[in-house]
Amino acid sequence: MRPLIGVTSLWDGEKKCGWMWQNYLELIWAAGGMPMVLPLNASDEAREEVLAHCRGILFTGGQDMSTTNYPYQDPARCLTTAEIRDAVEIPLFHAAYEMGMPVFGICRGMQMINFALGGTLIEDIPTQVKTETEHRYCPPAVPSMHEVDVFEDTPLMDIVGKAHFTVNSYHHQAVETVAPALKLMACSSTDQIVEAVWAPEGSFLMAVQWHPERIYLEHPENLAMLKRFVEAAKVY
Repeated sequence: MRPLIGVTSLWDGEKKCGWMWQNYLELIWAAGGMPMVLPLNASDEAREEVLAHCRGILFTGGQDMSTTNYPYQDPARCLTTAEIRDAVEIPLFHAAYEMGMPVFGICRGMQMINFALGGTLIEDIPTQVKTETEHRYCPPAVPSMHEVDVFEDTPLMDIVGKAHFTVNSYHHQAVETVAPALKLMACSSTDQIVEAVWAPEGSFLMAVQWHPERIYLEHPENLAMLKRFVEAAKVY
């Protein structure tokens, strides 16, 4: 039987409604899980129901954390935010983490997890980091692709079996100080920006800065990562 994987909703600020990219759900399905889109309901009861039925949580990408929840040094660097997502995801992550439920974070998801565990963010890569790598996606240009360096003795090295591979890039913020409970797994080859982290203690917790759901068919390393996540959810 496929384990039920909760997938956090995206937020449309103009329409004031939740929504979902199909490719997140297809990735979970391809990895062996049964995806379930989670409502943007921050009540204690809703969170308890999620934790009672799901066997893993995928924290998706999306807008910046709000200035209400993240202590920006310069709030002007913050772009579009989704405070409604912060209200749902931060307590949901803490509860899942404390229960030992398997967790996977993507892009915003990694940044939120790192902050929730005591880490900090680069608030705006273009103005704070000297780099020739374009990490943002600026339509109508082709999405940025770059290599990451994978560290030895990490789950990512165990999964992909190589020191370098190519990822996509859709972000203007990034992890700055890695939270004490997390360890670095990969960084950008060109500028050393944090690209992947994991928790060496406790149950499965892995997060990446890129978007595996958009490239897993062409780059099988990404499906392999999510298969490892789903395997952990099966035995949770």
